[in-house]
Amino acid sequence: MKKLLLIASSALLAISTFAQGNLTFNNNGATAITNSVTGTPVANGTAVGLYYSTTAGAPDTAFTRAFGVGGSGNVSTNTAFNGQFFGGTRIINGVAAGEAANVQVRAWSTGFATYEDALAAQATDPNVLTGKGNVFSLVLGGGTTPTPSITGAGRLTPFQVTPGIIPEPSSIALGLLGLGAIVLFRRRK
Repeated sequence: MKKLLLIASSALLAISTFAQGNLTFNNNGATAITNSVTGTPVANGTAVGLYYSTTAGAPDTAFTRAFGVGGSGNVSTNTAFNGQFFGGTRIINGVAAGEAANVQVRAWSTGFATYEDALAAQATDPNVLTGKGNVFSLVLGGGTTPTPSITGAGRLTPFQVTPGIIPEPSSIALGLLGLGAIVLFRRRK
């Protein structure tokens, strides 16, 4: 009976593993992530995350992060590979091998757990960088289906990260000066 139970549990484990699709989460120089201000590939200190959805045309909110930040979830620390990340094979839970998933790569300043956290911080900190790649469809690998790469024709294209935008004090002062002039001009009439 114990042998039968062991065989059954092994078979279920094998089936559940087979039901998960995977992809190769690496980019290369052709799809390096660059800084929108400097135009240069981003250095380490930029996190990357894999977001995915199985719904065609899904809005950003429907995407779910597939793995956490850290280790291979960051842009390379080797300056020869700035703007590149090497995340290896990643498993997409809930999407079986041979099924299509919509995939998007997002990048943000390290120190934030998620892209959304970094995006919220940009409202008060112009040094925080965020950026999103294009959304593309990919048939996931696993089992007898080969593991696809996120790079190649019709897949990840180069994208940029941008800093938060906070109005400069001189812009605010100029706006207040103009508003004061309008108020003064209307009072005189």
